[in-house]
Amino acid sequence: MRKLLLPAFLCVGLIAPVAIAAGKDMKEAELKSLLGGGKEIQLGGEGLGYKGTLSLTAEGTAVGSAQPDSGDKIDIKGKWRIKGNKFCRTWEGLDKGKEVCETWRSIAPNKVEVYVGKEMTGVNSW
Repeated sequence: MRKLLLPAFLCVGLIAPVAIAAGKDMKEAELKSLLGGGKEIQLGGEGLGYKGTLSLTAEGTAVGSAQPDSGDKIDIKGKWRIKGNKFCRTWEGLDKGKEVCETWRSIAPNKVEVYVGKEMTGVNSW
């Protein structure tokens, strides 16, 4: 019995650092743990007015697209980084080329609300 429990505890130990409590802003260590190796992110979704995907690489580049419910597809390409407790991005052709830093607030184990300042600007999931 003891031998069977050890692998279970090891798995929990590996997963626990990535676990995100609902309703709280993600911290630098959580963002780095989640995104540091690259990640495929789902943007928006049913009832949110848009949907899309974004592929983040471990090297800090990103490519993807978003489709508003009423509008043309928006291509996303650029760079990203973690700066303190923020996900900062510079997308080519968007935001006048300026870096935008987002706060990611957990709403489920694999979903966050995205804030720029006090304004919620979207939802990401993985």
